[in-house]
Amino acid sequence: MPTVKSLISEKLYTIDPLASVGRAAAIIERYGIGSLPVVEEGKLVGIITSRDVRRFHPNRLVADAMTRKVITISPTASLTEAQKLMVKNKIERLVVTSESNIVGIITYAQIMLELGKYTDSLTGLNKAEIFYEKALELLRRGQEIAIIFLDLDNFGGINKEYGHIYGDNVLRQATIILKNLINMNEDTLCRYAGDEFAIVTTRSLAAAEKLARQIVTAFANENWPGKIKVTISAGVAGGRRSKIRECGKDSSYIVKNLVNMASLASTKAKRLKKPVVVVEAVEFKETACM
Repeated sequence: MPTVKSLISEKLYTIDPLASVGRAAAIIERYGIGSLPVVEEGKLVGIITSRDVRRFHPNRLVADAMTRKVITISPTASLTEAQKLMVKNKIERLVVTSESNIVGIITYAQIMLELGKYTDSLTGLNKAEIFYEKALELLRRGQEIAIIFLDLDNFGGINKEYGHIYGDNVLRQATIILKNLINMNEDTLCRYAGDEFAIVTTRSLAAAEKLARQIVTAFANENWPGKIKVTISAGVAGGRRSKIRECGKDSSYIVKNLVNMASLASTKAKRLKKPVVVVEAVEFKETACM
């Protein structure tokens, strides 16, 4: 998943607070940019946008027209972090800084265009990249997570018997069911691959299992087109991860292992014809991150 750094243009234009608004307007127009960081003695002191230069007389100082409170972000931040920061502050641009140095500007339009590459076109759900990023973000905050891995049963048979158009409709209807059952404050849903979905959640393992059972039941009770029967198998995995966090290694190890365990559990559920298989709480050993 790209970070903010991937969207930063190589050329950065800045302006002094004592320059005129007319000068700022000329730079913005000449280079086709929407804003300029205002820098005084190497320090970021504000930002002036194309809207600001239209509101002030060209002879006024940039210092009079600029916004002094500048929201910044690190180049290593994720695109979803940047998107949330912009929405929260109702802004369309972020100044990117590294160790107090300005390294660029990114816009909301850039971010949404890039994030669109990580949205599944059939279901509108996040792709797995966003799912992994969310899981890592939760771990970095020190939150425990559980993974629910969901696999439609005999989906290949549905495609063969009814055709891929029908199969696509099943996936869309499955998405609606899942969206209606998850809580956006606790759960992040993605289409993992093909007929597989995954949820990373901050619910306890027991609560994650309860949600998985609700999902399996909802699929069994759904009125599917053509009166066919569509079922889904679920695997749930969670665990304690305090030791591995202390060792300072890459948390992606934890996420990948939980996803793998939940995936294997869903396969086991399918094989045993059980609705849900739960992997008991696993404690990742400190040696696992060596």
